[in-house]
Amino acid sequence: MHAPWLTLNACGLRGIELRVEDAVAALVKSCSDACFIGPHQELRLLTKTTPDDSRNASPYDGLKVVENQNGTQHSAARHTLASAAFWGFLTTQFMGAFNDNYFKQMVLLTCASNVALVAGKTGANPDRQSIAMAAFALPFVLMSGLGGFLSDRCSKQRVIVGCKLAEIVIMTVSLVVLLIPGLSADAKVMWMISVLCLMGAHSAIFGPSKYGILPELFRSDKLLPVNGAVQMTTFLAIIFGTACAGFALDQIRTSLWIGSVIAVGIAVVGTLASLLIPKTRVAEPMLKIRAENFAIPADVKRLVLRERGILKAILAASMFWFLGGVTQMAVNTLGKSTLGLSSTRTSLMVAAIGLGIAAGCVVTGFFGKGGNGRRWVTAGAWLLFVSLSMIAFLGSGWLGVPASSGVINSNILTAVLQVDMLEWSLRLNMILLGFAAGMFVVPVQVYLQQAPPDELKGRVLGVQNMVTWIGILLSAGYFGIVGMLLNMCAGQDGVSRYQWLVFMSLAVLMLPICLFYRLPQQQDDAP
Repeated sequence: MHAPWLTLNACGLRGIELRVEDAVAALVKSCSDACFIGPHQELRLLTKTTPDDSRNASPYDGLKVVENQNGTQHSAARHTLASAAFWGFLTTQFMGAFNDNYFKQMVLLTCASNVALVAGKTGANPDRQSIAMAAFALPFVLMSGLGGFLSDRCSKQRVIVGCKLAEIVIMTVSLVVLLIPGLSADAKVMWMISVLCLMGAHSAIFGPSKYGILPELFRSDKLLPVNGAVQMTTFLAIIFGTACAGFALDQIRTSLWIGSVIAVGIAVVGTLASLLIPKTRVAEPMLKIRAENFAIPADVKRLVLRERGILKAILAASMFWFLGGVTQMAVNTLGKSTLGLSSTRTSLMVAAIGLGIAAGCVVTGFFGKGGNGRRWVTAGAWLLFVSLSMIAFLGSGWLGVPASSGVINSNILTAVLQVDMLEWSLRLNMILLGFAAGMFVVPVQVYLQQAPPDELKGRVLGVQNMVTWIGILLSAGYFGIVGMLLNMCAGQDGVSRYQWLVFMSLAVLMLPICLFYRLPQQQDDAP
């Protein structure tokens, strides 16, 4: 029977494997902390970090895969950006984000004021975009705490794989619903909103493990470029998901079930990719579920009240998604109702925002590495203010409407390339809006991954997820209330005539953040 193996990370012996009898002398001399994982398992001696890197150190630094006598393996942290783990994770979250935005945009466009066009009718149905967005956001508010609990109580990799399997089931439900014969267009819309709510619940559980697993897989000095890549691919998924939804609606018209078939296929691909993510340790195996796990756990509440920088960063991230929620609905209404554009052209404007966010995430992630994150956040906030103001001006009608107004394009290349100056200006400003948003959110997300202690990280990210989606839920209420006010003040066409005021109001909301919010400095950021 072989003696247990010992992995030493102390006194220059990092990565060396010794038998127990050969390690006694090193154990006596070591000034490191030692802990037995269990009978017949490995003993890890963790090097004490220096003052410069202790703040961002992880208990998994320097560990490698070690096989125990029972044949099990502990996942090694610190994969590279060329590893299967990285690309498996990136593909998984890309497919998930694509499906979320593809299906959500299909529902939002179907709920828009000219939903009658999709249903083949001549009358107009109410715009239910705010109801759909609220249905998608509400599960995040109610279940993000549970997602944070599962992230700490279970292996994050297992949570991710389980969520991807659930996504296949949910998309299959949408397909079955749309194949039910005799359903009216309005009934289909309400059923699609219900399925969208299930997608929100699945994503609420997925989010904390998705972001919480990154510090377990990658070194702290890799987190900024990794997060840049993750945010970039997330918003590339938004671009393609949103654009494909608009194009699909213009093509399939009443055959919405075809869109659900595509969504099921995407869910399957994402599930297969998730199997490439290595298993990770359980952060708190003895953690018990309590009622507080569905809201804000007491220990997380104490942490955010003590560390106000974490609290402000959570609120800043929520503001980012509040703006995103209002903007997507406002652009849909601006394109469809105010400017008279087709679903494809309207979705391309939303996709332009995603393109800008992807570019902003890449620039911030790679050029901002080792720099001061707070400067990127401040610059991004001011660019958000400028771009929102410009979109309000261009969409006000003072410069007229695009030449493509009232034209339904059957060819996506025509919608992309045959564009007049006004439509190009709108798209370019939407790209600028997205670029500014990417600059703003990446340093905030990195701070929220690094600042909390490891044993609370999953639950802190769960709380952030919950607060983020409170912001998106508020965006649905905000958009609905502003729409009612515009109709009350300017008549039935008030929403379409004065939709530009929504963008102007968002610019005004950004001003306090531009003037007063500064991201706390991590030790790595200090000059």
